[in-house]
Amino acid sequence: MAAVVEPLTMFIVVRKDLAKKLQWPTGSVMSQACHAATAILHITREDENTKEYLSDLDNMHKVVLETKNEGSLEKLAAILTEHQVPYKKWIEQPENIPTALATAPLRSRSPELYMKRSFVRLFRSNSIQYNTAKIMSTAATPEIDITQYNTVTEGKATILFPKKNEVFYNPVQQFNRDMSIAAIRTWSEIYNQEKAERIEKRLAKAKDEESIEKLQKSLDSVKTSNNFVILEALAASGLRSVRYAKEIPRLKQVVCNDIELDAMEAIKRNVKYNGLTEELVKPNHGDAMRVMYDCVGTDNKFDVIDLDPYGSAAPFVDGAVQAVAEGGLLCVTCTDLAILAGSMHPETCFGKYGGMPLKNMFPHEMALRLVLQMLQTSAGRYKRHIVPLASCSIDFYLRVFVRVYTSPKEVKKSASKMAIVYECSGCHAFSTQSLGKISVKDNGGEKHTPATGPSVNSLCENCNSTHHIGGPAWGDKIHDDEFVAKMLQHVKDNESSYGTAKRMIGMLSVIKEEIHVPFYWTLARLCGTLHCNSIPILDLFSAILNAGYQVSAAHAGKQSIKTDAPPPVVWDIMRAWVKKNPVVMNNIPENSPARTLLAKEPTITVDFTRHPKAVSESRSEHLVRYQVNPTANWGPKARAGQKRKTDEQVFE
Repeated sequence: MAAVVEPLTMFIVVRKDLAKKLQWPTGSVMSQACHAATAILHITREDENTKEYLSDLDNMHKVVLETKNEGSLEKLAAILTEHQVPYKKWIEQPENIPTALATAPLRSRSPELYMKRSFVRLFRSNSIQYNTAKIMSTAATPEIDITQYNTVTEGKATILFPKKNEVFYNPVQQFNRDMSIAAIRTWSEIYNQEKAERIEKRLAKAKDEESIEKLQKSLDSVKTSNNFVILEALAASGLRSVRYAKEIPRLKQVVCNDIELDAMEAIKRNVKYNGLTEELVKPNHGDAMRVMYDCVGTDNKFDVIDLDPYGSAAPFVDGAVQAVAEGGLLCVTCTDLAILAGSMHPETCFGKYGGMPLKNMFPHEMALRLVLQMLQTSAGRYKRHIVPLASCSIDFYLRVFVRVYTSPKEVKKSASKMAIVYECSGCHAFSTQSLGKISVKDNGGEKHTPATGPSVNSLCENCNSTHHIGGPAWGDKIHDDEFVAKMLQHVKDNESSYGTAKRMIGMLSVIKEEIHVPFYWTLARLCGTLHCNSIPILDLFSAILNAGYQVSAAHAGKQSIKTDAPPPVVWDIMRAWVKKNPVVMNNIPENSPARTLLAKEPTITVDFTRHPKAVSESRSEHLVRYQVNPTANWGPKARAGQKRKTDEQVFE
């Protein structure tokens, strides 16, 4: 058997303290490595190893290491000199300080061993902090040893899941990815149609042949070419990006970004394994915020930005609202639902999202509205505004899809779309109070003023309890009816393409049926407050409808009642139910809100006759409206590997 030829490799060592202590910009630190590498290649340009190394530019190997400071760099240089390893120590001018060194291309393993022994020796003398080398290779992905991986197939993608678990896969999140693909495909059809209509209007007005020809070419390109770019800012294994590339038509490119080098290797491996090019799925090693900020103020913004972090998306939102194209799509996940839903640390929620949560009656919709408020507040700083398309509360996380536009006029309306929320601490009745008010002048113009309020008395009008105050939160629509209908139809038409299609259809159907009012009641809270037998939810729906109000379920909570009926009407209906199904008053504490509520007589005539609209379409078709636990011990998995780093930590 022929001997295996070891590839030529350059070793580059950069001072850690340049970024950490001396606060050099990342670009300046990287340039030191570039200077040293370029210089040694020039110095050894006549060496056979260097000639061979430069003869195959597409398969160059480099290993980048860190050293603590100038002293440790000088010690390493002395050791390399002692062992006659050719290298160049770069001395930056005009500072006149050594910053990095690079070896000539080497095939023998001894230089690497010298370097590692040196690092260990220096580490023991406390002169240098030794870390495992972080390899940044420009070589093409080597042949894959399939025995080292488990394969995971999802949609049209098959990823190699490392047995050593360098990055993680969570099968419960397939629903998230399925919903995202359906949302992006639906958005892209609308987005391209809007582009085509704008060009067609200009084409209809064009008169000279040159303009007509140019516009016609643009129109043909919009209708036929691959013309939009997605950024997956926090890609991990690259599964989502690979699925996007294989399952979303008309996609020009998906930039698959992650700051972890292990993730980069996984992304490249999975792109190759799925037969895709790095032109279509572009692996990008960098800090997510920097990637987004780099395109601000340019014409190279991303049409879609997908933020799916472990925890809160809040740190990435400022860059995302600036880096997304006009009319583009933001797909945002937050998994810190314990914070957003108010079950713990409301002060942390306020710090991250700029609003206080309310945990009792409607915590999951409150979470959605807090995230939408955060998105709009961030976008408004840059004269941009959001239009929510679909806002989904799912399992242990939430996922929102919003479009972003630039319009100072619409930004001025954002105050009227924000609301303070009052929730009674006793009976959990709720009320919203807009922050802003818009009135129309005689000339048709708009006048913006602070709203008047509050919308509640100091004590609850129903049970005389005090109120909890939440928000500010998004008080406007959280879904777009037309978009949700299109997305639902798309899933029905392509059911075989989605592994979680049944649940997608169920959730989108419930969302489509939701009426546009903030928040909801739950059957458990209503009946629990009165200590009464549970009222059949269809009876409750019928009574509300018969009283002349709207009602629907809410996708964010089982046995939920979303209605425009005011709290006194809801409690009148419950009082009428209790009259037919009495409670044992002796079992109710003296200070219970139930006593105050039941001491009042209903002020309306309550009719429990079954209303024809009480049974929704999603209920009548027995759709999977609310998910049961999908697996044993399901939920968010442990964070993959080590903590995420900033670009400055790449050299650590």
